[in-house]
Amino acid sequence: MISFLLAYITLTLFGMILLGIYGVATRSNLIKKIIMLNVMGDAINMLFILIGYRLVFPVFPPIYEKHITFEEFLSRAVDPVPQALVLTAIVIGMAMNILLATYAIQFYRLHGTVDARDMAEIMGGEGE
Repeated sequence: MISFLLAYITLTLFGMILLGIYGVATRSNLIKKIIMLNVMGDAINMLFILIGYRLVFPVFPPIYEKHITFEEFLSRAVDPVPQALVLTAIVIGMAMNILLATYAIQFYRLHGTVDARDMAEIMGGEGE
């Protein structure tokens, strides 16, 4: 049952990643592209947390306590590296979202559109 749920969650996360890639590739609205980047980034973060999780009971947090033996702690503790990487990715993702949203808002103020095709034409590219 646990392996079925693990497979289901993993497939759902890969589906969310593919949905994010599809949304970024096919949508011309900059706001929708930013939302799809968020969906994709959150799915990747959840996948990293899932990779670092241990499927043994009881699972210990990555903080050593005196009442457990060191060998038991090593075999049952959750890996802290994916947690640290995800925390860093969340902060970087938030900064990226703020920057992209600021660019989209400023482009809308100057040109009255948030369409990527119109943006390419305005900036001198060919567009789609």
